[in-house]
Amino acid sequence: MEFHSAHGYLLNQFFSPLANQRTDAYGPQSVENRIRFHGEVIQAVRQAVGEDYPIALRLGGCDYAAGGSTVEDCVEACRLLEHSGVDLFHLTGGMNGFIHPGHGEPGYFRDLSVPVKQAVHLPVLLTGGVTTPAQAEALLEEGCADLIGVGRAIFKNPHWADSL
Repeated sequence: MEFHSAHGYLLNQFFSPLANQRTDAYGPQSVENRIRFHGEVIQAVRQAVGEDYPIALRLGGCDYAAGGSTVEDCVEACRLLEHSGVDLFHLTGGMNGFIHPGHGEPGYFRDLSVPVKQAVHLPVLLTGGVTTPAQAEALLEEGCADLIGVGRAIFKNPHWADSL
């Protein structure tokens, strides 16, 4: 199971200071406040499904916009959520969607995955612009992530992995 906290969905609205205008304990005053709801949802689901069921969090770690969430916020959020019951962090863009302005190279969210991978002990999945198996392998060899997510390339070619 994967929680989607990116691209403007509800959990992302709590995490992003661009959307979170609350004045309570879930407000934008700190990263801890902005991920409080994430932790509560993850813990409730973990309790319902048990310890053996994998739970991933797709986190829109950076808004790439003035006043939005930052790479540093992403790292702090993952550190705080590491022991919440989640098993994997899947990092992507935040309120701006699944783009990183000015970037289109393979693994363009590595600015998130590398520091998070260095900060936590859970697997980190990197997405963004990977179109070939060789690109995925290179990102793994460089230590940018533990797993590589590929979407559009597989939609275009369902036999994408046959070239491995």
